[in-house]
Amino acid sequence: AYDLRGRGRTAGPDSDYSIPSLAADLRSLADALGLGPLHLVGHSLGGAIAMQFALDRPARVRSLTAISPGWVDGLPEAAHAPDWQRALKTNRAMFGQALKALAPTVPDDQYWKRLVAEGHAQRLSAALGAIAALADWKPGDRLRSIPCPKLVISGEQDILVTAPVVERATQALGARRVSLPGIGHSANIEAPYLCLVQLKRLINNHS
Repeated sequence: AYDLRGRGRTAGPDSDYSIPSLAADLRSLADALGLGPLHLVGHSLGGAIAMQFALDRPARVRSLTAISPGWVDGLPEAAHAPDWQRALKTNRAMFGQALKALAPTVPDDQYWKRLVAEGHAQRLSAALGAIAALADWKPGDRLRSIPCPKLVISGEQDILVTAPVVERATQALGARRVSLPGIGHSANIEAPYLCLVQLKRLINNHS
């Protein structure tokens, strides 16, 4: 995993957080590391980046897994909430509570505290840029043209990316879907073992 621009320890600009630009960052990273065809896994916003990368460079993707993928026909205006993002940036406790609502089964341990700290430290421009990027990103049924095997993993208790949103992404991709009961938005940290089982199955079948 790597830090997206404006997040973690990666610097970021004041603008240009579009999904194609973020996918180009991934391409540059893969080039710099000399990576061949990838078993690509993306969570939430990362899922959109992974899908865009696979659209742009299908020959470089051996398999594609999207965990809690979002809107493939554009983020609806009702979900933009830029003022909410600004409020979260000024209040770390509120940010932690909001994050916990998305991943309710994760224990409140040192790992979780580090995730909250790193998430809260992201640039506000990155958070606001992600909203604008997802609003503009509308690949829709073009995703079906991605030739590699595709998997969608979702949590049944996800309050951000709800079942109809995931179903649309799954249909657009032509993917196999695994829905995990009792899990929220972040199956990769809420149920890592279950995710690994599915990833190993996909990778072993297409290596």
